[in-house]
Amino acid sequence: MTKRTTAPARAGNGEGVASLAPSLTPSAVNAADIAGMAVPFAEQNYGVTLDYGVASLARLDEIIEDLRRDQRFEVLQPVLFSIGCYVGEVLVRHAGGRWRRTEELGMGVVASSPIAIEMPDGRGCNPVGKVYRRFQKGREDSIALFFRSMAGKPSE
Repeated sequence: MTKRTTAPARAGNGEGVASLAPSLTPSAVNAADIAGMAVPFAEQNYGVTLDYGVASLARLDEIIEDLRRDQRFEVLQPVLFSIGCYVGEVLVRHAGGRWRRTEELGMGVVASSPIAIEMPDGRGCNPVGKVYRRFQKGREDSIALFFRSMAGKPSE
């Protein structure tokens, strides 16, 4: 994986990350827009092109692994939220999911996000929460494996 050549996220001061803070209140309507904020972050800091393909989730696992080395969650929360929306958008585009409010899915009390994905079989999942856990716990919470478990498909 190409390491980032600049250090906006690693600097520890939030420079480069704060600009990713969603200026919108997260909703099912604007989740795709928030997901789109992860694309230039990955490109500018890692040289990774995120194309909303299933294979891009393995690249996100690598990026998150790099970010967790010396960053605090509080500094990276905006970019992690955006990455979570990106993961959700991959579920929408490749597994038939749809964005919903967590309350509509009965997840409002336990979810770490006001939005989540409803899968075609009615299951709800929280890709933002999964990205947060991936950052906090490491490889055991793989984003690529999360997609496979929710979509029931092997990765590309």
